Amino acid sequence: MNGDVGFFRKLPSALPGLVLIVLTMVVIRLWIEPWMAHTKVFGMEKPLTDAFHLNYILLGIICGMLYRNVVFGGKMPAVLDDGFKLSRLMIKTGIILLGSLYTVQAIVKLGSMAIFLIGGFVIMTIAMVLWIGKLFKLDRSMTGVLANALSICGVSAAVATSPAVEAKASQVAYAIATILGFGILTMFISPFIGHALGFTDLQYGAWIGTGILNSGQVLAAALAFNSNVAPGTAVSVAEIWNIMRVISIPFAVFAVTVWYWAGKDDSDPGGRKKSLGSLLVEKFPVFVIGFLAMVALTSMGAFGEVGIKGGPPASDTIKMLRLWMTWIFGFGLVGLGGYIDFKELARAGGTPLKIGLLVGMTKYVLALILVILIKDFLVAI
Repeated sequence: MNGDVGFFRKLPSALPGLVLIVLTMVVIRLWIEPWMAHTKVFGMEKPLTDAFHLNYILLGIICGMLYRNVVFGGKMPAVLDDGFKLSRLMIKTGIILLGSLYTVQAIVKLGSMAIFLIGGFVIMTIAMVLWIGKLFKLDRSMTGVLANALSICGVSAAVATSPAVEAKASQVAYAIATILGFGILTMFISPFIGHALGFTDLQYGAWIGTGILNSGQVLAAALAFNSNVAPGTAVSVAEIWNIMRVISIPFAVFAVTVWYWAGKDDSDPGGRKKSLGSLLVEKFPVFVIGFLAMVALTSMGAFGEVGIKGGPPASDTIKMLRLWMTWIFGFGLVGLGGYIDFKELARAGGTPLKIGLLVGMTKYVLALILVILIKDFLVAI
């Protein structure tokens, strides 16, 4: 209840930032994108969209980055800050609405292979970080935060794990900066790699849904590959694989918590320990519950036909939800760009950055190789 009150209290102060975000996306979608679609450069037809794969998602992120790092010199003005913070809620709202792309029957079709791969990558990444962290003699709290951040969904997992392993705010910020730095690279190069390898939406979505570290960056990379929002498109595949990964947060927090407290020496300074139950209740991402609720409603036909390939066309309600999603995601990702601070990323050096890059690249490349090997066995939903 207090969170809701705080949200409504902040809404008036968020308006300037929200206005800038909305105006930015309106200009991009109504003017810049149509201009790019009919522009020739050096005799090439539509190079900005066909060769560089630019669309409203990448342009929105780039605009957000330019606002913070160029226009405002590396710090978002206080008058815009609350509005850009609210953009995170937009991304989560969009992911909840993505539940309208799926039915329970379709998700079941993913089968044991997808569950095995996702679970295997989560376990492998956690084990790899804990081992390398010990090898590099990295602080145990920092190692614990990095383990879950790199294995599941970046920022949410880092925040969820931090109280369980007595991590300082600076350690969480360091982990997040490391993840975002690597994620920015994968967010921009993944569409090029996917197109170069001739990936279908199914293959590409499975790859980035497994291999990219942060949920927001999975979303951005998927929409950059194919900006359409419909069953079977890159975003629908990537997000269902990513959501399955996010659902593992409570289990991963439990595992890292046990590792942390089992390995503490008597001489270690004690910290205020939260019970595991309260930790999971407080930190489990609510948007996952909202997503699952939306899937349940869609499965019961609450919004009409979903529009799965080969079946009846999507209902007007479903089409409207998908239109809302594209705009909501666009707004949210302008805000995401506004929180990419080049100076902060540059400061995220040292051992955590080395571990993050090593583990992140291993996961990214291994996911790519596995998808290439099993691409004929992936199940479309």
